[in-house]
Amino acid sequence: MKQRMVLLAVSTLLIFFAVICAYTIVNSTHKNTITFIYSNKVNYEPMIIATEKRYFEDEHLDIKVSTVVGGIQAAEAIATGSADAAAMGDAPAIMLMSKNIPVKIVARYGGGDTIHRLIALRSITSPEALSGKRIGLQLGSSTHGGFMLWASANNLDMAKVDLVALNPLDIPDALNTGQIDAMAGSEPWPTNAETLCRDKVYELADFSGLGNTFPHMLVVTERLIGKNPQAVESLIRAIQRSVDYIKNNPDGTAEITAKYIGLPKKIQKRCTNRLSWEIGWEEQDLQSMHITAGFLKDFGKIKKVPDFHNFIDC
Repeated sequence: MKQRMVLLAVSTLLIFFAVICAYTIVNSTHKNTITFIYSNKVNYEPMIIATEKRYFEDEHLDIKVSTVVGGIQAAEAIATGSADAAAMGDAPAIMLMSKNIPVKIVARYGGGDTIHRLIALRSITSPEALSGKRIGLQLGSSTHGGFMLWASANNLDMAKVDLVALNPLDIPDALNTGQIDAMAGSEPWPTNAETLCRDKVYELADFSGLGNTFPHMLVVTERLIGKNPQAVESLIRAIQRSVDYIKNNPDGTAEITAKYIGLPKKIQKRCTNRLSWEIGWEEQDLQSMHITAGFLKDFGKIKKVPDFHNFIDC
């Protein structure tokens, strides 16, 4: 009888320790699990590189990656709670903050004032000639904010411009078939439009020289920071490795990113060079955010300019 009781006690202890070990393993395995959203576009090359070269796994992150068409969809995923972290441009991030969504900017990873380009029919020879014309772009995007800034700098009356909300994937065909007269976007959308439309179009302008570097950033939920700050640090380290790779391996970068973005390698390399790649946060980034936010407010896209200091954790 005693022997049975001893065996029962030992068995119970073994089961108990097995359950504890299983819980520990599962908890450890899923400790750093995050859902991460970005786009397969030039502006998001560090994320593409990190996924392809398994930098996330090297940092012991269990990443569930989902790709979207643009930063505005990434912002929507954060806002609805379906993502823990996302990469996006300035305008989508500002719209998140203006709604007091509990998020933090944890790093700027890239930017540049030639990110966005305006492609127009050859009959449109000046900014003024866009008056009364239809311009296709993704509403709420970083490009949208950049276009409004460019229009103001060139005295183009937005009331006389017909902005056509389009999925960027549909923009080249819309321009080619005459549904729109011009388009604005970041790569690969302008190049796709030039490739399809050929001699019918040309680059009317980019949005450089306006004092805005159009920072692109990593945005994470406060929930993730509170629950697992180590995962956020690991995410930033993985993206830092990607940025270093882009800067030191232009041919390798073009080889990898061209597969996802769809541009020829030679053009891909040229588009990559339009941006500056650096992890950090500087006063110029904050100034650029204020510039974009001011125009978003003036055009009724946000009700007030957010207090950015409440959202920056770099």
